[in-house]
Parts: sequence; structure tokens; C-alpha cells
Amino acid sequence: MNQIESVFAGPVIILPDRENPQGERRFRAIGSTVNGRRSFVVFTWRKGPAGRLIRPISARYMHRTEVENYEKAYPFI
Repeated sequence: MNQIESVFAGPVIILPDRENPQGERRFRAIGSTVNGRRSFVVFTWRKGPAGRLIRPISARYMHRTEVENYEKAYPFI
């Protein structure tokens, strides 16, 4: 399992993201990697042979102030 996949393996918050110019629905996922680092992933859903797949668009570790803000708003992540 890679770092992006591991964000979705534990408690994760999924919020809608802004619609892009092509009209694709995007989402923001906020959670932790397998190593315990808070991460932020922008993704969209795609259809695959086995069902829906997550297509990451952007992923990064969260800054300290972002972590503090999200932990206040969502104490269970």
C-alpha cells in the first residue's frame, strides 16, 4: 500500500472540492498515512473493471497549522 492509498485505509474525512472548468466533480480527503502523517488528497471517482476507483489528482502532507485547524474541527481523525 502506498502513502496515498493509506490515507483511505483509516479514518478519513471526505469533503467536496470546487468544480473544475471541465465540470469534473472533485473531492478532498483528509486523513493520516500509514506512517501517521496528516495528509490532504484531492481526487475524483473513475469507473474501473471492478467498480469505482479513486483517481488522485493532488496529494501532500498537511502543514502544522492545517493539522491544528482540522484536529479542532474533526477531532476523530
